[in-house]
Amino acid sequence: MRRTAVALLLLGSAPVGSSLTGQEPPRYTAASLACAVFAETVRTTVRAQESGLPWEERGTRFGLLVVRAQPAGAQLAFEAWYDSLTITAETRTGRVVPDTDGLVGGRWQGLLTPGGAVALRARPFIPDEVRAVSDLADALLDFFPPLPAAAILPTASWTDALGLTVRRLSDSAATARYRWIIRSRSAPVLESDTTVRFRQQADEEGQVAWEAVRGAVSWVRDVTVETQVTQAGRGGRAYRGRVAQQIAVERVRDHPACR
Repeated sequence: MRRTAVALLLLGSAPVGSSLTGQEPPRYTAASLACAVFAETVRTTVRAQESGLPWEERGTRFGLLVVRAQPAGAQLAFEAWYDSLTITAETRTGRVVPDTDGLVGGRWQGLLTPGGAVALRARPFIPDEVRAVSDLADALLDFFPPLPAAAILPTASWTDALGLTVRRLSDSAATARYRWIIRSRSAPVLESDTTVRFRQQADEEGQVAWEAVRGAVSWVRDVTVETQVTQAGRGGRAYRGRVAQQIAVERVRDHPACR
């Protein structure tokens, strides 16, 4: 969830390069992320039923996220922080607008692979009132769109062994467009003496606009997670929930943080 209507500014066009013509795969680089500012809007809806009683919660967050990266061997070492952030939540007990001042400016630090995978080394302090409606400790883990490990031409696809499929869409001017899909199912084997059964299904789809020089300049992501927890026996409790999240990110032009 994040901040009141932040103006989203697109970067201008970049020259067509080899990563757009299909000779090389798109990669995150130190040059493209030496300093970048992204305007992010996240809208979340939770619909659930617990012990037969339905309920719903909604949340929104708007923020400006600053990212700085530098080479670290085959990866990038980065730090990121919110320059501004607003969160609102409509909960079962009413509307909540937590004070985010204790989080703004706090640093995430970690490593980013050229393909978009993140390993965090440090997380900022998340104030309790923020954590209660939006736990952002791991927000950077899936911030960057996943990229194909091989070059693909328009209309072609690439798939890895973990369930990620990336398809290249038709290009426009100096921008390549990629669409990704991730499917995940979880039904863990539990100890024989437990009475609890847990199942989860997660689906993610997104689309990113990519420029040869600046990299990812805008993307959208839709994530849906469905969870079912049942407790066996008479009077056992049951929970069924669906979380839907829509994320839109635009890279901002000429932000003061990068001057």
